[in-house]
Amino acid sequence: MVSSSYGGGWPEFSKKTTDSAASLASIVHSIALCSWLTVWFVKLPKGQYIPSCKLNDHPNPDTRDVAVACLEFCTGYMIFDSVWFLVATYQLGLMPPTEFEYLVLLHHILTSFYMISCRVIGAGHISAMILMLTGEISNPLMNAMFTTRFAIQLDSYKEFSWILPLHSLMEHSFAVVYLFFRVFIGPACALHLSWDILFTKRGRANIPLPLGLIWVTMVLVVILGSLPFVFEAVEMLLDGWELRFPPDYDYGPRFETQELLRLGDEL
Repeated sequence: MVSSSYGGGWPEFSKKTTDSAASLASIVHSIALCSWLTVWFVKLPKGQYIPSCKLNDHPNPDTRDVAVACLEFCTGYMIFDSVWFLVATYQLGLMPPTEFEYLVLLHHILTSFYMISCRVIGAGHISAMILMLTGEISNPLMNAMFTTRFAIQLDSYKEFSWILPLHSLMEHSFAVVYLFFRVFIGPACALHLSWDILFTKRGRANIPLPLGLIWVTMVLVVILGSLPFVFEAVEMLLDGWELRFPPDYDYGPRFETQELLRLGDEL
């Protein structure tokens, strides 16, 4: 007995479907968040880009309100995505999560801690916001790639001649944007905010030293943790137009249709 399918031929009992749905939610979140952050930074008055500054240092209430809204919006998404993942993993019978999936959950927890602690002490929001912008800006392309890599394996999509070129475009576009921000822009912003938080008089006054050390350590861990993905992005570009995730790519047993797996176990 073959599982029923959602619209477009997506299998109902499959991690490919739940992951792709989560990717679409992530795309919406990233586009909205990065749009707001970009406008906020563009409109930030000259001389107010200080990673360790207090929220009340901004005289314009709109500047403060948008900063708070961005922090809360991103925190809410991290909570939503974590709950979505755990529920979907449980329903598919794929508990416990893999080591990589645990790392994703840990990333969400630590990111939420950073943003919530900014709200608690009323300072450091700019450091969180610039990390959010440089970290999330490649996310729409990455999650579009994650979705199309599964779509090109579905029989219902094989009749669309544009789906394979679209997936190839997403792969290479993501690799370029990811490398630019993760190798150049992100580390430069991280270095500047770390210096401001730990080694300036204003930074030490606004951010408690223990918290500042935790923040900077978290930033360093994320930068180092992204290195495997940096190398993978380089390989995507070096491969030319050869796909990193072709239609016949094997994602392993966790991505098979779970109803079929249960049927196999019964037999």
